[in-house]
Amino acid sequence: MATEEENGEFYLRYYVGHKGKFGHEFLEFEFRPDGKLRYANNSNYKNDTIIRKEVYLTPAVLRECRRIISDSENRKRNCERLLSGFGFLRV
Repeated sequence: MATEEENGEFYLRYYVGHKGKFGHEFLEFEFRPDGKLRYANNSNYKNDTIIRKEVYLTPAVLRECRRIISDSENRKRNCERLLSGFGFLRV
């Protein structure tokens, strides 16, 4: 049986990027409460174009993602450098 915490709203956005020789390159993914996973990868290396993908995840997959993040201990650290890539984290 699922607990209230497992059924609560889950949102995670991760972004990491830089501006360099090939322009603004980044990797971003976002888990939304409605189950949508959004992914973007932008690289101008060899004139690549941005890759964007969206998919809906099952509740079981979202629960597993939430469990992995909760068990990772990263949330317990108070380090600006570690969290600098997170646009928003609510677990």
